[in-house]
Formats: sequence, C-alpha cells, structure tokens
Amino acid sequence: MTTILEQEIIHHDDLVEQIFVEYGKADKEKYISLFLASLSTKNMNWRSGLSAYSILQTFPNHKFKLVENQKPSRISPCDICSNYEQIELDTELVEESFEEIGGLTGFELLDYFYYLKKTSELKPIKPKEEDLEIFSKILEILGNADEEETVKKSIQTKISKIKEFKSNSEQRQALLETLGYCSILETEEHKGLLNQYTNLAVAPTKTHSSDWNYPVDWWLGKNGLNKEALKFWFGNYSELEKFWT
Repeated sequence: MTTILEQEIIHHDDLVEQIFVEYGKADKEKYISLFLASLSTKNMNWRSGLSAYSILQTFPNHKFKLVENQKPSRISPCDICSNYEQIELDTELVEESFEEIGGLTGFELLDYFYYLKKTSELKPIKPKEEDLEIFSKILEILGNADEEETVKKSIQTKISKIKEFKSNSEQRQALLETLGYCSILETEEHKGLLNQYTNLAVAPTKTHSSDWNYPVDWWLGKNGLNKEALKFWFGNYSELEKFWT
C-alpha cells in the first residue's frame, strides 16, 4: 500500500484530511518536551514539530475554496490556506527544514503534514535541567527587552551569546517565529495562532523586505510575553512559572 509521502500528487482536501488525522494523534506534552529537549542537544528535528502543532490550534479543517472572482486553473489558490487544489508531494526542502532548522520555512499543507507525521514517529524525550535553564534565559531576554527592540537584531544577538545554546541565526529565527505562532510573542493587532486563525501564507509583513514570519515580525519589546499563552504551552514546568505569575 502506497503511503501519503510516496505519492507524487495529492488533492488538497485529501491532504487536509490527513493533516487532521495526524493532529488527532498528537500529544501536546510530547511536542513541548521535545522542543525543550532540543535546546541543549541541538536536535532540530525534536524542535520542529511545535511550529506546525501550534498553527493547527486554529487551522480550519476545510475543503478547497476558490478565491472569489478567480477563474479555476491548475494554479488557483485556496482562499483559506493559499494551497493549490492538486499538490505535488516533493519533500526534499521540507525534510531539510525539519532536520536542520527546527521550525517552519513555509506554510504549505505538505509542511504541516510532514512535521506532524515525523514528530509522531519520535519517542518522547524528557528535557534536562540545562534545557529549562536555556529556555529561561531566552524568556528573560525577551521579557527584559527595551520597548522598541525587535527580535531581528539585538535580541537575537543576545540569545546567540547564551553559552549553552548552540545555534545559528536561521535556527534562532525559527525558534522565535515558533513562539509567535504559539501566541507567546504577539501584538494586540497581530495575534498568534492560539486563539484565532491567520492565513500565514498571505499574512501582512512589517516591511516589504522583511524575511521574518507573522506575527513575530511585528513584535516589539513593549509587547512583552503573553503570560496566558506561555502557561498554556509550558504550564507543566514549574521551573518556568515565574514567567507567567
């Protein structure tokens, strides 16, 4: 029997259905523990799953819907998710992002399905004390940021200086963007995905040249940490409690 990832083409509706099959099997605490455990080990494939899982919190289970006044064609996008009706299952770049970057680099249905499926195949890993210390230092940097600081320069530089946290700029960006999808880093106008859906493929950017994803692209130090979202995701770790109390 041919598996989904062995096919060449799949219909939009079938892939959405399979995404929700994988999402239905997903264990939130497993995703959280893998994310945390990746911080000291630099196992990017442990870190990647949370980005997709957090988006699925409000991602609609939907059928392909043509954009209004758009003529049907092979490259007509879905009005809800911007994916095509027939989707080519080429996983080379998706696999590379999952294994090496630790977060999403695109917002295709294939990305969501691949990340969820591959994370489900991983064994649960319990984070170490060192992982929680690293994450605490990251949250302290974000929580103590100056009002007009962004994640794009000075904050990312400060995070790069955490001695125990080995990472490159692309990996740090992916991690911070994941915190955005989780609604931990958001603004009043530009929310994460915890409580409301945004089509990230067409979400607004702060500048035309920005290469940061929504909503963290809009975040400033004055926006602080969303304590409710932080507790929702990491509430089982008493070591982090000071960040939401």
